[in-house]
This record gives sequence, structure tokens and C-alpha cells, in this order.
Amino acid sequence: MRDAKFNYIVVGAFVLTMLVALVATVAVLTGRTGNTDAYYTHLPNVSGLKYGTKVTYEGFPVGQVDDIEPQRSQGKTSFRVKLVVNHGWLIPLDSTARVAASGLLAAVAVDIKGGVSDDFLAPGSEIPSGPAANIFAVMNDVAGQVTDLSQNALKPLLGTLNERIDVVGRLLEKQAPDILANLVAVTSDVHRMTGTLSEKVVNDANAKRITETLDNMSVLSRGLSDSRHKVDSVLVSLDKVVAGNRDSVDQSLKDLRHTLQTVARNIDSVTYNLDGTTRNLNEFSRQLRENPGVLLGGTKRGEDGPGRR
Repeated sequence: MRDAKFNYIVVGAFVLTMLVALVATVAVLTGRTGNTDAYYTHLPNVSGLKYGTKVTYEGFPVGQVDDIEPQRSQGKTSFRVKLVVNHGWLIPLDSTARVAASGLLAAVAVDIKGGVSDDFLAPGSEIPSGPAANIFAVMNDVAGQVTDLSQNALKPLLGTLNERIDVVGRLLEKQAPDILANLVAVTSDVHRMTGTLSEKVVNDANAKRITETLDNMSVLSRGLSDSRHKVDSVLVSLDKVVAGNRDSVDQSLKDLRHTLQTVARNIDSVTYNLDGTTRNLNEFSRQLRENPGVLLGGTKRGEDGPGRR
């Protein structure tokens, strides 16, 4: 009997010890093992958040979510989230709180992104909220954008395309026979023109003429090439002649320059004499026109009219 009571006491003590250990473990895991400070933030979406959700500061666990309260303002619903963090934890004024997940399969947490201000929020203050930083929120936003695109852009576009396709289908249904007939006629004309060209233009006689023309052009090209070689040889010979008689050519140029200079110096007197000679010839021709007998008898000095000497 005494042994049974002892066993009951041992079992009860063990169970009580395990209960105490369980409570301590839960307290440690939830972060409620000491004094805490409360902060608040407003979030537009609290998907995945609940009582006990971890609160981190730059990824370091500092507390948990204590309460979530929906609020209605200006036609929109937001959620006032109470955050309890370790007592004495300093949060800069320009910090922001956002919903984040460290990985694809990790649990959602409220992460406080620390600012750079030297001043700190007092307990009970509100932490400004920032955009969600987890893949599910991004996928949700993308899904919303895709839905909006589908409703506002793709559906009207598909409807317009269907209308245009119906119009084109009806048009083709009505005018397809005429279009095919015109295509057949055009094909026949092209075939006939091709046959005419083949018979009248691309024939053996014209091919022979084209061949002869090409041969003549080849001969002409060879002749031009030979002529070019001859001209090159003549130019080379002239260059050699000029190079061999350079002194004589230089002396001739000097003599020609001296002659031209002499003529230039006496050009005035030559011009004067030519002018006098021209006047005399003009007077002589005038007298001949008036009296051809001047050639035989001449004129007397001192007489106004013609006479003999």
C-alpha cells in the first residue's frame, strides 16, 4: 500500500514537472518571457498573420503579434496590428514595418526595417507600414494586374478581332469567286506574255546576235587595252625624250622668253608703224577708188585734184 502511494507521488511529480517545462517552452517560443513594449502599425493586408506571429527587426526575432483590429476609413479597410517587442529595444523614427517571409516555405512574419535616424520611437508609438516583401504578396499583385489586363484589354481586343474576322469572312464569301476569276485571268495573261517573250525575244536569232555583240565587245576591249599600252609606251618615250633634251628645252624656253620680252618692249613702236601704214593704205585705196588712173599718171604736188607729175 505504501509502495502504491509512493508510485502515485512520483508519477504526479513527473507530470507536474513536464507541465511546467511545457509552459516554459511555450513562453520561450512565443517570446513572452519578460517585460515587453507595445508598438502599432497599420497594414492593408494581414494574410498569414495571427496572434503569436513572429516580429523581427532586420530578421532578428524581437517579439510577436499580440492583436489585430480591423478599422474602416475613407471607404477602405485597414488593420491595426499590435506588436509586442522586447523591453528596451530601440526602433529608429524612420523605421517601417512590413509583412515578409524569409523563404518560399517559411512562415510569414512582421519585419521591422530599421531606419538611420538618431531618434527612437517611444513605446506605444505607431510604426509606418511598408509594402509586403514576400513572394505570395507579389504573386497576388501580379495576379490582380493580370486579371485587370484580361478584363480591360484582352477581352475588348479579342472581341474586336472577332468582329473584324467576321467582316473579312463575309467579304471573302461574297467576292471570293470574282477574286479567283481575276487571278485566273491574270495568270493566263502572264503565261501568254511569257510565251510571246519566249517566241519573239528569247529566240535563237537574238541569242546569236547577243553572242556576236558580246564577242565584238570583247574584241573592242582587247583593242582598247592594246591602245592603252601603246599610249603608255608613247608617253614613256616622250618622257625619255624630254628628260634627255632637258637642257635644250630649257635653253629654247629661255630664248623664247627673251624674244617675247623684246617684242613686248617694242610693241608700242610696232603698233604705231602698223597704224601709220594702215592709214596710208587706206588713203591709197581711197584715191584708187576715186581715180584708177593714179596708178599710171600719179598726182602733182600742190594740186587739189588728180593730175600728172
